[in-house]
Amino acid sequence: MELSGKVAIVTGASRGIGRATALCLAEAGANVVVNYRKGREAGQEVVEEITKRGRNAITAQADVTRSAEVEAMVETALRSFGRVDILVNNAGGSLTRAVVDMDEKEWDDVIAFNLKSAFLCCKAVLPTMIRNRYGKIVNVSSNYGVTPANRRSHYSAAKAGLIAFTRSLAVEVAPYHINVNVLAPGPTDTPRWRGNRTEAELAARARDVPWGRVGKPEDMAPAVLFLVSDASSYITGQQLHVNGGLVMP
Repeated sequence: MELSGKVAIVTGASRGIGRATALCLAEAGANVVVNYRKGREAGQEVVEEITKRGRNAITAQADVTRSAEVEAMVETALRSFGRVDILVNNAGGSLTRAVVDMDEKEWDDVIAFNLKSAFLCCKAVLPTMIRNRYGKIVNVSSNYGVTPANRRSHYSAAKAGLIAFTRSLAVEVAPYHINVNVLAPGPTDTPRWRGNRTEAELAARARDVPWGRVGKPEDMAPAVLFLVSDASSYITGQQLHVNGGLVMP
């Protein structure tokens, strides 16, 4: 799964699954555009880790729910590296709230962060991928894209929408040899996922997983690597669930 000479954009790459993915792709030979919305220092630390591995990397601050900022990010990538071969739409997240207590803005924000952002990023990179007749896109969904998420209906709706978007886009761009797939992580031990959970609550969640533990960002990154490598050249429009056996759709 060699990526030498390839250029990847990873959104939300300053921490968690995005950070692990950016480092993994760099290990495989890719040059990486490290996107972040907040946390410039964390993004720069990822760039430094990548350069230690002998690859080139740049940071690209952008709110991926805003088209102008996404377009500027892609223009920066093209100006710096001349091409974009890989896009990993990892940025996302949500709050926990019952529908009866949810206001319209929160619904719109979560849909935008998890679904609209992928649309904007795909739209921005597709022209160069179509010209090159090559591209790999991975949209990071969730097990909640196929199972209920209690008091997170906006998040579940967005992640399910991301799966449907991926399938339709995969058909649309297949003639240009562009692969579009979904990574669907289960519970993954990141600072955002831990949130305010107690150690007892974390242990209880781990017991739900047949593998006996929740995932780590480093469990997810190799799956992304597979989906963006030429080892998956005949795989498109598919979901890869990485969850220790928690969900088997």
